Amino acid sequence: MRYTGFLLKLLTLAAIAGTLFRYQSVASARAAVTAENEAKIAAVEAANREIELENARRRAAAAAAAGEEAEVLYYYKDGTFEGTGDGYGGPIRMAVTIESDILTEVKVLSHDAEDPAYFVLAEGLTDRILSAQSTDVDAASGATFSSRGIISAVENALKEAVNEQ
Repeated sequence: MRYTGFLLKLLTLAAIAGTLFRYQSVASARAAVTAENEAKIAAVEAANREIELENARRRAAAAAAAGEEAEVLYYYKDGTFEGTGDGYGGPIRMAVTIESDILTEVKVLSHDAEDPAYFVLAEGLTDRILSAQSTDVDAASGATFSSRGIISAVENALKEAVNEQ
């Protein structure tokens, strides 16, 4: 009888711990499925973009064969577009300049809340994004969150630049 209250509390604690463990495993599984779905969506969008570009090339070739001037279809609008992403310390604002579907400049506009020691490591991503002409680049070692913020900001800028023809 002396340990009844203790045993009841212990069983309650065990039930709570079990519930939290189950919740965490379900949340992890959902996060994995979400990441997989986002990757599939990105792959489909990239395939659609390639199809659109190939169709545009075929129309251009047909127009050239007929002696007509071809319409050029670009995926992105020309100009400079801004995007924001969440870094380690807060928002990171980036600007992306595009000319004829080519990224010509990627620069940091602001990163006020980021730790300068880490952000310096992540800033090199701008050159890698330009070289790859894509945000599909590896994060900078030691500055993962800042890197993700830069990549996210550039992706958001590119979403703004999509040509809605």
